[in-house]
Amino acid sequence: MGGSLGAISKGLLVALMIGIVWFLAIAAGDAVEGDRLRQMTERGRFEAERRVSQLAAELHRYDYLADVLASHPDAIEVLLAPANAAAVDRANRYLETINRAAASAALYLIGPDGKCLAASNWRDPVSFVGIDVSFRPYYRDALQNGSARFYGIGTTSDAPGYYFSRAIKRDDGLLGLVVVKVFLDPLQPTASASGDGAVVADENGVIVLSSRSEWRYHTIEDLSPEILAGLRKDRQYDNEPLTPLGLRVERDLGANAHLISLPVPDGAARADYVAQQEKLDSSNWTVIGLSNAADLPFFRLLANGLVVAASLAIGLFALYLAQMRLTVRLESKGRALLQGANERLEAQVSERTGELVATNDRLRMAQDELIHSARLAAIGQVAAGVTHELNQPLAAIRTLSDNTEVLIKREKFVTAAANLKMISDLVGRMSRITSQLKLFARKDRKIEEQADVVAAIQASLRILEDKSAKIDAQISFSSSGEPLLVNAESSSLEQILINVLGNALDATAEVAAPRVDVHAERQGQSIIVTVQDNGPGIPEAAVSRLFEPFFTTKSAGAGLGLGLSISEGIIRSFGGAIHGENRPGGGATFVVELPASQIQEEAGHG
Repeated sequence: MGGSLGAISKGLLVALMIGIVWFLAIAAGDAVEGDRLRQMTERGRFEAERRVSQLAAELHRYDYLADVLASHPDAIEVLLAPANAAAVDRANRYLETINRAAASAALYLIGPDGKCLAASNWRDPVSFVGIDVSFRPYYRDALQNGSARFYGIGTTSDAPGYYFSRAIKRDDGLLGLVVVKVFLDPLQPTASASGDGAVVADENGVIVLSSRSEWRYHTIEDLSPEILAGLRKDRQYDNEPLTPLGLRVERDLGANAHLISLPVPDGAARADYVAQQEKLDSSNWTVIGLSNAADLPFFRLLANGLVVAASLAIGLFALYLAQMRLTVRLESKGRALLQGANERLEAQVSERTGELVATNDRLRMAQDELIHSARLAAIGQVAAGVTHELNQPLAAIRTLSDNTEVLIKREKFVTAAANLKMISDLVGRMSRITSQLKLFARKDRKIEEQADVVAAIQASLRILEDKSAKIDAQISFSSSGEPLLVNAESSSLEQILINVLGNALDATAEVAAPRVDVHAERQGQSIIVTVQDNGPGIPEAAVSRLFEPFFTTKSAGAGLGLGLSISEGIIRSFGGAIHGENRPGGGATFVVELPASQIQEEAGHG
């Protein structure tokens, strides 16, 4: 009877040990798989964010081009007189020159009826001149909204591209459209040696860029009959079948990450990927980073095998100890217990030591990554800041140089000389901006120059004349009449005022009667410049974040969110302050306060 009970107890113990080993093996497999999925998710997020940055930077390169073309005399002339062969020839050659300089795919002008009047590829066998694009969304949307963006396959060239269109209007109505087409194929993702890749899908889920060529122009999901009919009508993807890719979501990993499977080329099996989605903020496109997850089963099996092997080793060692206890009886039992205690203590010390070493390594890696990220962020902010500050002078130089060329051809040399003088002044201002940005980065900056606030405001208003004229804004300027001098570089002071005044003009662009009021005066030992507009005002949630880098209330692509941040830093370096608030009657008020110069203070006390 006793022997039967002992056999039963041993059987239950063996079954319990097998259950424990099985549970540990599954838990270890889950832990290893989870860690691999986290690594792949981070890898996919990095790839998706990198692609988003590349696409956004490429598209921002061409934001200005349609506006520049729309204001050129040759473009306006051909839209006013499309039957004038000489005007058409000048427009073709102008578009060809700008297209070559901008490295765009094509530039062309569209009449109100949707027919192309002039194009940069007018010399090519397959030219856009004369074609009808009235069926294209970028034509219809630009007529309705003033501007549009569109991606599609060219119906004439069969070349896919990204289109920017802008309506050209005058008081008597619509003159036509200017269209900029750029190629995105140079940004086509490539698959890595490990099988990682990426895809870019449009707002309908059609893949337009892909690391695998066979995935291009397939869809992430089935398209509804209505969407498919609309794409066929617009000929957005011409004759592409737009069939589903066959993507299947296997597991939701959270934070826009999923474990998915895709069919392999032979169709007999499916490949697993970790997909990380990121939105392209200048459009409704989605960038999906793909991390090859083919090795997940291997790592799970490896973890299972290691746990089983370790369990077997522990079991054999336990049997060995049990045999030793039976052999040596009480004395050997005591030594075995002591030996077991020592071994467990050593294992715990070794385990704790290993955990400490691993933790230190992870902390060191995290610190290195943080330092690296901070350096990249600093470089990115400086580069974006320079681009933002030079954008207006560059646009003005391009417009003036184009107009000067036309004036010289028409022998209007006096006006052309005035344009060249303005170009020279703008180049000097750009040089001062870059030098001031270097000085701004130094904490031990010393101000040894006195600037006239009234002169700086007048100079800034002259630079913004074209911008204010485009929206027919009324600008009034008043001052207390006395000299208003501050300790600041004139170029930096103009830079601050251009940013604040430019923002005020942007805010009033959509109101019926745009108005900006500027007033400068002395209050005690400070010079106060107040800029008020009658725009929609500042959203309450944005008031506390106005001076944060990269924060903007403008629409996507209209600004980088660096103007006020840079201006606020320059003002602080001068010992001043800036703040913005909403006006009780509507609109916004920005106040710049700067210490009066020593000469100004002595004059005030005298």
